[in-house]
Amino acid sequence: MDSRATESGQQSDIEANERAGLEAPKMDSNDVVTGATKERHRIENKRRRVAKQAKQAPRDYWASHKGHFSIPTPKQGPAKHRGGMCPSGVALHHPAADLLLQYATEGCPTRTGRPWTAREMIEAIENGPHASAMDPEAMRQLKDEVAQKVKQGQAKVVLWDDIMDNPPEQLKISPIAMIPHKSRKFRAILDLSFAIKLSNGSTLQSVNEATEKTAPAGAIDQLGHSLMRIIHAFAQADDNAKIFMAKWDIKDGFWRLDCEEGEEWNFAYVLPQEKGEPIKLVVPTSLQMGWIESPPYFCAASETGRDVAAAYAETAVGSLQDHKFVGHSTQGQDFEALNKEGKRQDLSYLIEVYVDDYISLAIPRDKKDLVHVANAVLQGIHDVFPADSNDEEDPISLKKLKKLEAMWALHKDILGFTFDGVEKTIWLEEAKRDTLLTVMAGWLRASERTRAGIPFDEFQSVIAKLRHAFISIPSGKGLLSPCNSVMRKAPPVIYLHRNERLRLAVADCRTLLRESTLAPTKCTELVQGWPDFVGVKDASGHGVGGVIIGEGKECVPTVFRFEWPDDIKAELNSEHNREGKLTNSDLEMAGLLLLWLCMEDVCNIEPGSHVALFSDNQPTVSWVQRLASKSSVVAGQLVRALALRLKMTGASPLTPLHIAGVQNAMTDIPSRSFGSENKWHCKNDAELLNLFNSQFPLPNQASWSVYRPSRGIYMRVLSVLRMQVTSMDEWRRLPKAGRYTGIIGRPMSRLWEWTLSFRTNHTLPGCDVSRDLQVSQDLATLVEANRCKLQQSLARSRPLARRLPWSTG
Repeated sequence: MDSRATESGQQSDIEANERAGLEAPKMDSNDVVTGATKERHRIENKRRRVAKQAKQAPRDYWASHKGHFSIPTPKQGPAKHRGGMCPSGVALHHPAADLLLQYATEGCPTRTGRPWTAREMIEAIENGPHASAMDPEAMRQLKDEVAQKVKQGQAKVVLWDDIMDNPPEQLKISPIAMIPHKSRKFRAILDLSFAIKLSNGSTLQSVNEATEKTAPAGAIDQLGHSLMRIIHAFAQADDNAKIFMAKWDIKDGFWRLDCEEGEEWNFAYVLPQEKGEPIKLVVPTSLQMGWIESPPYFCAASETGRDVAAAYAETAVGSLQDHKFVGHSTQGQDFEALNKEGKRQDLSYLIEVYVDDYISLAIPRDKKDLVHVANAVLQGIHDVFPADSNDEEDPISLKKLKKLEAMWALHKDILGFTFDGVEKTIWLEEAKRDTLLTVMAGWLRASERTRAGIPFDEFQSVIAKLRHAFISIPSGKGLLSPCNSVMRKAPPVIYLHRNERLRLAVADCRTLLRESTLAPTKCTELVQGWPDFVGVKDASGHGVGGVIIGEGKECVPTVFRFEWPDDIKAELNSEHNREGKLTNSDLEMAGLLLLWLCMEDVCNIEPGSHVALFSDNQPTVSWVQRLASKSSVVAGQLVRALALRLKMTGASPLTPLHIAGVQNAMTDIPSRSFGSENKWHCKNDAELLNLFNSQFPLPNQASWSVYRPSRGIYMRVLSVLRMQVTSMDEWRRLPKAGRYTGIIGRPMSRLWEWTLSFRTNHTLPGCDVSRDLQVSQDLATLVEANRCKLQQSLARSRPLARRLPWSTG
C-alpha cells in the first residue's frame, strides 16, 4: 500500500476522532436523545465514563510549560454575527470552529417537539407565572430586567391580543419563577420542565421533556470532573510549592448564544403583572437557563475558549500582548511577595472551565509566569466571546474583576470551596458553611424545645448541600445513612425528636462541618493511591478473623481473631433462625470495622495514608465504597463508626475490593478457629501462631504475629451489633486498641501479591490449604488478575483527564 495513502487514512481517522464529540448524543440503541429519555441516557453515559476511567493510567494533572506553540496564520471570521459569541483568532483553528460559527451566524437549533394547538397556548397562558414571580418585589425586578434585555436586543415583549388570532407556530409558554440568589434578591428561571395539566384531563408535555438533544455530545461530559482535577492537582504538588489561583467569570453566560431565527418563540412566558392589565408575553431571543440544551450549547463555546487558552499558555512566556484586564490579576500581597527569580525549572499550570467559570492554577517561577497565564486565559476567552469596547458590557465580568476574583492569590474560593495554595488544604467556603450550620442548629433547637418538624423539601435540599460539602470531608458521607433512609420514605414532615439516630446524624454532620475550618482537609487525604497497608478479613457465625500486611510501607505481618459472644450468635438470621435480627453481612461489616481498629494500632497510619481492605462479602464492599447502607440500620451505624475513625486518622479514602471466597483462605482460618473446623481449631494464640506459620510461611523465614483486640475495642463494635445508640465522642475517643501476644515479628512490605499464592478449595471436603496453584489456577494469572482489579479500582477513583481538544470522541 502507498505510504502516502496510509498517512492520509491515519490523518482522516485523527480528524474524525477530534470531531466525534461534535455530534449530537445518541442512546446505546442509536435512537435520538430527548428530554423524556435523558435519565436513561445519563445512566448510559455514566457507564461509559466509568469504563474510560478504569482504563486510564495515572497522570499528572499539571501542565509543564514548554513554550513550543506558535500562533497560526489568522483566519477571516464573519463580518456579522448574532448574540455575544463568535470565534476568532486561534479559536477559528479549533475543530469546533465551524459549529460555533453556525451558532454565531444562524443561532442554536431548537427541537422542542410538535407545535402546540391554540387551545393549549391559551391554557398555558391562563396557568400564568410561578407563584414566586408574583411577589411585588420580584415583579419589579423582573420588569426592570426585561426592559434591559429588550434594550440589548436579547428579548422582545408582545401583547397576546395582537397575536392570538394567528400565533407563531413555534409558540410555547412556560411559567417564569423568581428564586433567591446570592448576589441579588432574585434570579429569574424559566421553568421549562413544567408540564401543564389541561382542562380535558390530559397533560401537556413540557418543553424540556419534548426537546430532542442536538447540542454536541462532548461539550459537558467532563464537567463533573473539574473540581476533582483541581483537588488531584493540589495533592500532586510538592510540599514546598506555592499554588496561585485566579478566576474569571463570563457575564450573562447563556444569554450570549441566540436561538435560530423564529425559534425563540419556544421560550415565551407571561410577564407577571397586576390584575386587569393586558397579557404580555416575553420572548427571549437567547438561550434560557432552564432549557435542557442551554448548558451543552454554551459549554461548546466555553470549552473551546479553555482549549484556546491552553494553546496560548504554551507560547513563550512574555510573547503575548498584555490584555486590557490583566492588571486585575497582577495585584495583591501574594503577587507582590512572589520572588522575582524562582528555583523551579518549569512553569506548571492547570486551566479549567466549569460552564462559565474559568479557573487557573499556577506554580510559577516568577511574576512573569503569572502574567503570562492570565494573558493566555483572557485572550482565550475573547477569542470565543468577543470583547466589548465598553468594559461594563464585556463578556468577562468586570463586576467580578472588581471583587478581586481574578487576582492571583494563594487562598481562593473555587467552585464552592476554599483552597489554601500553601498548605494544599480545602474546606467549604464560609458563606455556604455558615448557612448550613445555622439551618441545622435551628433544627436541633426545635427538636429539643418546640418539637417542630422539618418540611421534607427543606430537609432534602439541605442534605443535598451537605453531600456537596462532604467532598472536602469524605468521611462525612458515612454519617448520612439515617438521612438517606428518611428521604427514601419521603414523609411530608420530618421530626428529629422521634428518631434518635437521625438527630445524632444531623448533630454529627454539624460538628464535622464546624470543625472543618479549624482543621482543613489536606487534598492528599482526598486522593486514593496504591495501598501502603492491606487488611483482609472474613466473618462467620462463629467469629471474625483477619490479616494485616504492609504493601507500600512496612508493618508487622499480623493475624487477629475474635469470637462472637453467645447473644450475637443467637441473633444471626438463618434458615434455622428466621427471627434473628442480624445478617451475615452485618457481621462481615462489623468484622471490617474491627479490622480497621486493629490496623490503626498495628500500622503507622498517617494523614494521606492509602489503605486497601479486602472482603469476600459484596454488601460490605459496597457499603464501604459508598460509605452508606440502604437497607441495614446496623450496617449504617457501623459505617458511621468507620467514617468517624477515618476522619480522626486523616487516611485517604479506603480502597475496598471484593475477593472470591476461594481466595480468602488466610482469613477463613482465624474466623473459624474456635472449634467449628477441627483442623483449624486453636485453643489459644500460641496455637494460632503455629498454625499460621506452618500454613502460610512468610518469606525469608519471617514470623507472623498475633494481635489481640482489647475488651474496650470489641465492646464498642458489639454495642452497635446490639443496636445500642453510640455517640460521636465514643468513637473519636477510643480505649487502647489491643496488644500483641508472644513474639513480635519483624516489619515487612510488598506482601500483598505473595498472599495470593495461598488459597483453599471449599468444594472438596477435607481439602487442606495448599500452595499448589496448579490445582485451580496459575499463580501468575491470579496475581495479574488481582493487580489489574486493584489498578482499575484506583483508576475509577481518579477524575477523567481533559481531552484536548474537547471535541475528541
